[in-house]
Amino acid sequence: MKKTLLLLLTFVGVNAFAQNTCATAVNITTNGDYVTGTVSGTFPTGQTGLCWATSGSTPNALWYTFTPPTNGIVTISSAIAANPGGTTGIDTRLHFLTGSCGGPWTCVDSNDDITPGSDYRSALVDVPVTSGTTYYILWDNRWDDTAFTFNLTFTGASCFAPPLFYLPDYLSTTSADLYWDQSTPVPATYDVDWSNNFATPAGSGTIVSASAGALAYSTANISGATASSNFRYYVRANCNPELSAWAGPYYGYLPVTLPYSNDFEDASKNYTDGFVNFSLITTNGTSTPPNYADGGAGTAMYTFNSTTAASNARAYFRGMNLTAGEQVTVEFKTRLFAFAPDVPEPISFNLTVGDSQSTAGQATVVQTYTNTSAAAYTTHTATFTAPTSGIYYFGIHNNTPQATVETFLFLDSINLTTNLSSADNSLTGFSVYPNPVTTSLVISNPNNFEVKNISITDVNGRMVKNQQGALTQINVSDLNAGVYFVTIEASEGKTTKKFIKQ
Repeated sequence: MKKTLLLLLTFVGVNAFAQNTCATAVNITTNGDYVTGTVSGTFPTGQTGLCWATSGSTPNALWYTFTPPTNGIVTISSAIAANPGGTTGIDTRLHFLTGSCGGPWTCVDSNDDITPGSDYRSALVDVPVTSGTTYYILWDNRWDDTAFTFNLTFTGASCFAPPLFYLPDYLSTTSADLYWDQSTPVPATYDVDWSNNFATPAGSGTIVSASAGALAYSTANISGATASSNFRYYVRANCNPELSAWAGPYYGYLPVTLPYSNDFEDASKNYTDGFVNFSLITTNGTSTPPNYADGGAGTAMYTFNSTTAASNARAYFRGMNLTAGEQVTVEFKTRLFAFAPDVPEPISFNLTVGDSQSTAGQATVVQTYTNTSAAAYTTHTATFTAPTSGIYYFGIHNNTPQATVETFLFLDSINLTTNLSSADNSLTGFSVYPNPVTTSLVISNPNNFEVKNISITDVNGRMVKNQQGALTQINVSDLNAGVYFVTIEASEGKTTKKFIKQ
């Protein structure tokens, strides 16, 4: 990326303690390290637009401002050598805002943990900023109020990475569409780099070019990934000849076939393994709360109630690739917690299911629950039968009434099983790509079943193609644009997949 350094790194280790209020925030004018005092300033409780609405039990904050002299990118980080890392070091939380003292605010970006579950320091990297705009840097005491050091680095630029990314749309067990908001200015194209190996550096994976288009967002398709795998991806703007910084890594979790389990303990799967929207917590014998993962010290997910309104928080499992009539047994565990001396209040929630990781997509309530136990984990079980073949997402909807005591619900040990035999279930491993497709539709057969016949029908149920034999691809270039269904018949049974012909 072509860059011009506008601020010199001349003041390292600056003692610039933030003042107690937004109005007396310390103005940062130079790249460097800034040593804070104890997090003891005023948190803007009750103001709208913050990245997080609450800080600690005694709301406190540290305030700084920064006004870039030109357009560019800024990095703000407490993940530096001056601060101890891991789960026993400092535990910071960062808001990056625009607005004015008294609110309302706009959350530009935020970060709690640079690596959820293993490093509690915070960092915002290469955030686009606009010349002359005053940005507020707010550190709160949600988890820790000890003094620390952070670094701010500003670099001038005119080509910017996309500012906001959305959850991928998973088309099959091997393909997904990625979405992000357009950069400003909008480039002609974007470079997308994806890999099934999380450790692959940006620019070293499979590169896909995506056009910006005329919409407020842009999209790129990933196809041919390892079935039911996880992948990481980066995106940068290609302004030709200037290139933006890479935005990312972001992560995708392709739909899986059953059985499936997740105890949130696998670092190679980012602990969450595609479970989204609730927060990750790691506990041990000396943390608060202690040992609140199922089975002792470890990692779990959590949500909490609200003391000002009814809760409406949703989280979603990764996608499950199910066949028509497949019965799924869902099992998971929850436990309550409140900071002493408070007594936990009940948390109410639903297990839901639908066709997307969104409120609108969660059309079915499978079962309702109320957890009242803080003494131990409670096991919850429910069953669901898939009415048609496709990708389904189970969700947890925290809909607890307004409370008087802030209470946390910890969730752990997800386990999903199926009534299908191993052979029946393996049939869902078939996938088709690319999707959408223009010429040839590839049939992925990871279990090497003997394919006897492949047929394609349109949305009206009319068969438009029928071919026998162990095909690996089928020509669809002669089909009209639209939605189609391909049925793959094997010795062990048959399965149907949906695809879009462009």
